[in-house]
Amino acid sequence: MGLRQILGATALIGLAACGDNTSDYPALLPTEQVLAEPAIAGHAADAAQLDTAGAALEARNRSLRARAPGTAAGTGDLQRRAQALRSRAKTLSERSPDGSPCPEDRPDCASPSGQD
Repeated sequence: MGLRQILGATALIGLAACGDNTSDYPALLPTEQVLAEPAIAGHAADAAQLDTAGAALEARNRSLRARAPGTAAGTGDLQRRAQALRSRAKTLSERSPDGSPCPEDRPDCASPSGQD
């Protein structure tokens, strides 16, 4: 193969890669369609009026609550537990590793580097 043929084949391959592939991109929506109010399905009004759906959900809620082993923790309960853990951590940080209280003049006794 001559140099001309190699250059010609390379140019042909390069030009073939420059095709117009507009099918790779999604079609854009018109602005009116994007900004339009959402369409509500025709059966949505019927579903909103069904009393049986609400009653069934309430019954399911009651049965699940009856099977639950305890009550869910409220925000106040979680805050009390978090405060108790902080208090316990503070107490433990003020003790030496063997459990005895740290002396006032050795605040570093709770850290491992303060041991002799």
